[in-house]
Amino acid sequence: MSRSKSAVGLGVLIVGCVFAISCTEEKPTFENMERYGHEDGTYRGSFIDRGIIQVNIQFVLVNGAIREATFRHLQGIEPPYYLDNEEEPYKSVIQQYEEALQYLVGKPLSDHLVDLYEPGNLVETEVDGYTGATIRSEKIISSIRDALSRGVYRYSDL
Repeated sequence: MSRSKSAVGLGVLIVGCVFAISCTEEKPTFENMERYGHEDGTYRGSFIDRGIIQVNIQFVLVNGAIREATFRHLQGIEPPYYLDNEEEPYKSVIQQYEEALQYLVGKPLSDHLVDLYEPGNLVETEVDGYTGATIRSEKIISSIRDALSRGVYRYSDL
């Protein structure tokens, strides 16, 4: 009995040490994104929540700056909308997402990705306040970071 308790105790100690080491590793931040040296190429990334792909983007990265960027998929849960929705207020919400993503084109990611946390400073399209529809720019940030962590999807677009 005491032998199994010792084995369990040792296992807990090892797991605790591994967790402590992983928590002290330096994590990428916007400020030190440049030093990770992302390769030039086409990237794809997604934001998935509730088992649903809400944002999927593709962008071309050259010398740390986005050359072009598009949504491959854009879906809102509350309120429900899709990338090709032509009805208001959803059309305006989609336009806000497009404006936020296009803001990054031609700019170094390490300097400007953080700007998306305040989309009101970047987006000019207004949405009917009654519906409560609004942009969640953190979904774009998450998709970009997902793409960068996955690595280059394709080199041929350069």
